[in-house]
Amino acid sequence: MRLPRRTMLKLLSASLAVLSGRPGWARAAPNGERRRLLDEVSFWGCQYQNIDIEALAASALDLIVVEPSLSDDLGLFISAEEVERLKRKPDGGRRLVLAYLSIGEADTKRWFWPERWRREAPDWLGPENTAWPGSHPVKYWDEAWAELLLGEEPGLLRQILDRGYDGALLDRVDAFADWTATVPDADERMVSLVREIGETARQRDGDFLLLPQNAEPLLRYRGYVDAIDAVNKESLLTGLECQNCLNSPSDVDWSLDYFRLVDSGEIKRLATEYVSDPAMIPSLSRELNRLGFTPFFGVRALDATPVARAP
Repeated sequence: MRLPRRTMLKLLSASLAVLSGRPGWARAAPNGERRRLLDEVSFWGCQYQNIDIEALAASALDLIVVEPSLSDDLGLFISAEEVERLKRKPDGGRRLVLAYLSIGEADTKRWFWPERWRREAPDWLGPENTAWPGSHPVKYWDEAWAELLLGEEPGLLRQILDRGYDGALLDRVDAFADWTATVPDADERMVSLVREIGETARQRDGDFLLLPQNAEPLLRYRGYVDAIDAVNKESLLTGLECQNCLNSPSDVDWSLDYFRLVDSGEIKRLATEYVSDPAMIPSLSRELNRLGFTPFFGVRALDATPVARAP
């Protein structure tokens, strides 16, 4: 997959009128078999560390999101054959397998970060995220960052496509909020990047799924909704103040107000809650289902095999 030489104008010129859905921006997300399977997902989860392929393959999960790298130090990745193994449930049914991809923040400790940038950080790298040492928000509209995501080397999206994943979970889409004070159209620039990721992937795989995480305010933009297949909302009901603490009604409503802008059948709604008290899970699960979300209850490190819990 060779990335056409893009100009800065392409990434920066997405106007509010276009993003609001005026002519020329038809629905970009696929409506094929994978989208049908996504709509039917009841059990799902994410695992980014300590991945055991056999344990995941033996689970009852309908959808699994994995970090493609098994070991940065060893240069070991989940192989195309292992991705195919994960696509089959024990009963022979089809499981969706998505790859994790951060598009608004870079972890400079990771395998993909070039040595030249370790010696001298590029000027589009933001300050370190104190909650995640080594991670930095990026000026995601910069040509060099887009090339790292979409180009040939290291070509993070290309490698995901090469290994046969059904799609990608896009993390740190909400990084636009880190820049809005100085870049008024930071949200529109993020919409443009998400659309470009979708367009680039679907040139090669027409059914490639996009599952952004959080970033609810972007649901205001028709061009964004048309480009994606689902949204995963983290900590909708718990965790904003402390683990196992219920969020305030106003905080919950802040997120739901954006979801209400989109028809409930138009994109799949997923939710991740990080709770350590198992007694809370049944009531949280019922409430999330009532709100139209398919829940996943995980540990914050996402280093354990997800459990398929009855809705």
